[in-house]
This record gives sequence, structure tokens and C-alpha cells, in this order.
Amino acid sequence: MDLSRAKLYLSPRVPFTGISSPYDKSHFVFFGVPYDKTSTYKAGSRFAPGTLRDVSANMELYSVRSGVDLERVAVHDWGDVDIVEDLGQTLDRVKSVCSEVVESKKIPIMVGGEHSITKAAADALPKDTGLVSFDAHLDLRDEFLGEKLSHATFMRRVSEQIGPDHIMEVGIRAFSKPELDFTKKSGVTMITPQDLRSAGISKTAQRIREFLSKFSHTYVTVDIDVLDPAFAPGVGNPEPDGLSTDELLTLVDSAMEKNTVGFDLVEVSPQLDTGQTAAVGVKVIFEAVAALSARRDKT
Repeated sequence: MDLSRAKLYLSPRVPFTGISSPYDKSHFVFFGVPYDKTSTYKAGSRFAPGTLRDVSANMELYSVRSGVDLERVAVHDWGDVDIVEDLGQTLDRVKSVCSEVVESKKIPIMVGGEHSITKAAADALPKDTGLVSFDAHLDLRDEFLGEKLSHATFMRRVSEQIGPDHIMEVGIRAFSKPELDFTKKSGVTMITPQDLRSAGISKTAQRIREFLSKFSHTYVTVDIDVLDPAFAPGVGNPEPDGLSTDELLTLVDSAMEKNTVGFDLVEVSPQLDTGQTAAVGVKVIFEAVAALSARRDKT
């Protein structure tokens, strides 16, 4: 397959974990999107792709949860998307990259950057995809500060693309009343931290699996601010009363079905961090890849 179109928008970087398998032999394709121009509180997530690559090279690659040695998992690092000032143009580039990865039967692992980049991934998804978002915020406003597309509205646009009943949002605890009304009216599924703790982690994981079982494909997106700031202080929009690291890793594991067609992690802001958030972000990526690898190996 000719991959030159996507390569026009990519610049090479030191690879994630320090190891990059050849593209044609890889199951996963990692790339960064260093974009945060619609961030409305504290920007800085544009620095995350580079920081997470640095951190990943200094973390162990064996997953205790999945029993998978990530050194043996073929991951190709395609570099970073060359972003431009305009969000629409940047998302067009991201969509082109995602589309080529998906069309070549590989799994994109995208790292932001702000959460608006997930809109581009959604545009590249096959039909009948269920999307699970781990986030503190609904991001379902119809517009914000006069903009129809931003990190605060992108999920509304995604709902228009794939259907609101194809979306589950987990860890939600910050939203406007109109956003809440939209979830009830449209069919977006929402799980709050209180819902999780009332039902328990096992039943919540089962609820995620049951939701995803309705669809032919799965996409998983993680905004690191889904975690309580005690676990992830380096974020642009911190929100107390969030998930623990263990809760997030357990639920991400439950979402990584063998029909998963993509994953992203966004909103780590290194300049606001002690190093803790970046390490957790890398761990989430490691465990997501390990969980999916373990399930695919069983087929």
C-alpha cells in the first residue's frame, strides 16, 4: 500500500519506548499530535508526545496485568503529525494518518495534544463503531466561546458522526446542564465516579463490555483528567473526585476488545506536571496495548 500521503504530514521522532518495528511488520502504529490551540484554561498538552516518548524509554515493558512482554509486541512509531494553526486543517491531516493506518489493518495509537483530535480519528472509523471515552468532562457543548469545534465541543461533533447511542463516557463529573440534558435526550451513556463506586469496579467493567458488544468495532479514548488530580496533577483542566489509577487501568482493560480499531490518550500537560502524570499516561498506553495484544493472541 502506498503510504506516501500520510507521510507528507509526519515528522520522525525518537521512537516510543526507544523501539520501533518496521511498519509492514507492526500491529500497532504510534503517532503524536502536538496540538493544543483551543485549550481554554492551561495549555501545554502539545508537549506531551515528546515527553511521553522520553518517559516510555525508562519504564519496564512487561505487563503484570496482562502477562504480555511489550518488547515482543510490534509497534511502529510514525513520528508526529505536522500541525498547523487552523484546527480544521490539522484534523484533516490527523484523519489522513488514521485512515491509512486503519486501512492497512493496523491499530492507531494516537497521543495528544488536546482532546479535539479524537474527532479526526472518529471520522476515520469504520461504520458501526462503539466509542468509549474516559474523561472528567462530557465535552458535548454545541459551541463554546463561539466555536463549534474545540476541545470542549468535539464529542458533540463525534456524536453527529457516529451517533450518540454509539458513545459511552466514563468518569464524568464536570458538565453544564445543557450537556446533561443532551445525554438524556440523545442516548449518550454516562457513568460517573459515583456510579462506578456504587456498582463496583467489576460490574462497571461488565457494563462497558456489554455496551461494546452491540457494535462491530471499538474505539477507546482516554483524557488523563479522568483521574483524580492526586494521581494526575499535570492536566489543563483538573477536576477533583476522579478515578484512581487502578480503577482507570481496570476499566481500560475491559474496553480493549479484540475488535478494537484505535486508541488515543490526550491532555497530559508536562509543564504542569511533576513527572507523575506522564508516567501514568505511559502506563495507560502500555496496558491498553498489552490488553489488546493478549486478546488478539487468543484468537
